[in-house]
Amino acid sequence: MSLERVTITIPSETLDAVKSAAEREGLSVSAWLSRAAEHAAKIEAGLAAAEEAMAYVDPPTPDEQAWVDDFMNRVTRPTLTGEQSHGAA
Repeated sequence: MSLERVTITIPSETLDAVKSAAEREGLSVSAWLSRAAEHAAKIEAGLAAAEEAMAYVDPPTPDEQAWVDDFMNRVTRPTLTGEQSHGAA
């Protein structure tokens, strides 16, 4: 694998968060950003493949879509702890 040097511009707050995350994981900022970019690229490739595959199937029924929507809401929304759900700070 060859490496290339690039210059990027990101918000200061984002860079601070990246530095903290990289330090927690024992990685350099470059390694952390490289891993994050690779992860994001894989997600995008998967979404593109799914979109292409969807061209070959019928659209979901309303019941199927409701199931998917419910599932996605459950797996993508953070679970509130007892204290959080009662408005405690």
